[in-house]
Amino acid sequence: MKPVILDYLASKTICSNDLVVVSPDVGGVARARAFAKKLSDAPLAIVDKRRQGHNVAEASIIVLCYLFKH
Repeated sequence: MKPVILDYLASKTICSNDLVVVSPDVGGVARARAFAKKLSDAPLAIVDKRRQGHNVAEASIIVLCYLFKH
């Protein structure tokens, strides 16, 4: 199955400076990185999610990975 929204966004002329791809947790980083690459190497952000207990999670930090291109 192909992500429909990804193909739609990739077909638009969106400047990568106006877009950030966010992974909801570390487990989704590879998928988010692939999405960011398809979207003109958009910046990538990762939510640092901590588990406080069974079925209880808290998102405390967003780590933004941004590479400056010149």
